[in-house]
Amino acid sequence: MKGRNNLRLAIEQDGQWIVTPFSMKEFENKKGWVMIHCSVIFSLTKIREKLTERFGEEIEIIITDSTRTEEELEALAKKLGWTDEGGTVSRNSKHLEKYGGLAVDFYARYKRNKEPILQSIVGEISRKYFDFVKANYKDGHIHGDNRKQLELEKDL
Repeated sequence: MKGRNNLRLAIEQDGQWIVTPFSMKEFENKKGWVMIHCSVIFSLTKIREKLTERFGEEIEIIITDSTRTEEELEALAKKLGWTDEGGTVSRNSKHLEKYGGLAVDFYARYKRNKEPILQSIVGEISRKYFDFVKANYKDGHIHGDNRKQLELEKDL
């Protein structure tokens, strides 16, 4: 279906609804499924705002991976290896759909010239808005997740 998941996402901030630059399509998996927690959209929006302020020009956040099925996780582990065996894929990945869309992989770049922003800078700012951040991947992406949401929502 053409245009599937091409819907802009909005967040509520200080009693106001803000349309973000993100669309559902950016978060879909290979099957076209989308599951993204509102806290992740908030975190990414704040990171983008802070990077734009810091560099004085518009910054883009590019989503490289979001929610995964067990099958997608297995396929990725075959390629990159499990962390407990020296690889980079966690068996208990917060990307799994059972966690409700709490994790995202991304990088940031200048909108003007599409040049990537250093992983260390994006990681530093990301740590203010995500519960957990990993920023030491060879390809320069950042992993962010809001794993504390699991405990908060359990208490509701």
